[in-house]
Amino acid sequence: MAYRTFTTPLISRNSFVWKNQRTLSNGIQFKSKSNDTICLIEQTVTKKLSMGDLFPQILSSIVAFLLVTQPGINMVYSNIFLNHYEFTDVSELSWLTSILVLCTPIGAIAIGIIMDRIGRKNAFLLTTVPLLISWSIASVARPENMSLIYACRFFAGIGGGMTSMVVVYVSEIAHSSYRQVLLSLNSVFFSVGVLFATMVGSLFQWQTVNVIFFIFTAVTTVLLVIFLPESPVWLAKFRTNRMYDARNSMRRIYPKNNQVFTEELDCLYFAAKTTTTADETAVHAQPSHCSSCGRANRQRKRKWSGWWHSPQPPTVMRPVRVLATVFLLQQLSGCYPVIFYAVPVMRSVAGNAAVGGPYSDMDVMVALGAVRLLTSVVACVLSAHIGRRPLLIASSLAMACSAALVALTCGPEAAPVWPLIGVAVFACSGSAGVLVFPWTLIGELLPVSVRAAAGAAIVAYAYTLMFVVLKAFPYAVADGGDGSGRPVATTFAAFAAASLAMAVYVYARLPETMGKRFDEIEAHFADDSDNDDVDDDDHHLAVTINHDACS
Repeated sequence: MAYRTFTTPLISRNSFVWKNQRTLSNGIQFKSKSNDTICLIEQTVTKKLSMGDLFPQILSSIVAFLLVTQPGINMVYSNIFLNHYEFTDVSELSWLTSILVLCTPIGAIAIGIIMDRIGRKNAFLLTTVPLLISWSIASVARPENMSLIYACRFFAGIGGGMTSMVVVYVSEIAHSSYRQVLLSLNSVFFSVGVLFATMVGSLFQWQTVNVIFFIFTAVTTVLLVIFLPESPVWLAKFRTNRMYDARNSMRRIYPKNNQVFTEELDCLYFAAKTTTTADETAVHAQPSHCSSCGRANRQRKRKWSGWWHSPQPPTVMRPVRVLATVFLLQQLSGCYPVIFYAVPVMRSVAGNAAVGGPYSDMDVMVALGAVRLLTSVVACVLSAHIGRRPLLIASSLAMACSAALVALTCGPEAAPVWPLIGVAVFACSGSAGVLVFPWTLIGELLPVSVRAAAGAAIVAYAYTLMFVVLKAFPYAVADGGDGSGRPVATTFAAFAAASLAMAVYVYARLPETMGKRFDEIEAHFADDSDNDDVDDDDHHLAVTINHDACS
């Protein structure tokens, strides 16, 4: 079907948009196909931002990512508990870890609905409530009282699921040229949480550890109140009557650079106006005799129905399918069981030999956490230069090789040094990509209209898979007392196969998002015919702008 294309004339030379352009003016193109409206904004590339220009969004991202340390703390918490209480029942051990993951989808789905209704900042403040309840219970619980420990893990799971939407907020406040670097901080702060928890667990007694985690969560809540501006994208998309607040929020993100501020604000205003126009068009398309019924039905559908109940365009369903497959392979790769069950895994592959020689298991965990943090920082720096997709492929291949090393060398007659090295490399390789990058892709691949709701559904799906894997892992590596090490070798062989499959799938299906705007990422998932027409019209638009600019 042919498109009807309209190209606006150049924006007035007296407008603030024109004055902030160095070469070409903004060109706005409208394309109509059926009832869908697609708008493309061609902008000149903004000059490189200084550190002073980036500092407000860096500070806001760091404060928001403090919440991401909570999943890292929760994932090694079972190892801290093992340091104070010895389990004799495999079922009890598996429930200690898996009940956290079982409750995480509840928080993920809840926050996906809540943050579109009350805003990103208020949703984050609400996230701290179950976390504070969790550490309050843990502070008064005893290791022998498993009922309170399970209650602590229940609230920790809900709070941990709610923190998964931090990437949505960071993706909305970050400049497109630096979004990938800021989102990569997700892996860094997750590793910070792991290292922080292992250090505290190795230095202090049980009750003191829980009190420290409570104080840390309380301080994080105060920092969220002080330093976090509301997302201007949310204000423009879901609160169109609060554009003044959106402007103030954008000014907090870009307080000094007026050029970038006006460019980003102009895009925000245009996106909000386009959304409002599309909604009005849909309302007027209803027959006049049932317009009130149509409005009531639409309101009920928006209230009770989710994005998955109605047909969605390829720009929604294709990234959802890609993310679903990536998360499936991520969970099957075994990157999370090695963190949750780090101490039992190292004991299993070491056999009768001491894991750390003269050092305790927690000392080994601290060293491993430090190396994992260093790996995450290196991956964050590299992602700004080579992109996230190559790092994800390299991380998957490194995990496949190290898991294969464990599978080939683990046994009663083999020296424990090689499987221990394999486990250490496996854990650190996951931190370089597989462990965290899929979560950050939620904030980039999904369109803003469904980013919170669809992202929450994807997170709930991923944590459901994680629950199954974590619940089955202790039984999979249990050797029945014969000491052969064959179950451990078989399990890591399966991890190697899943990691290799993930590398292949990422290479074949996952697009690179480095330096791309949201509309460019959506265009990748659009129909091939749509992409071709967009390219042709964009070329015509660029020629028109150049001709007008020269004249």
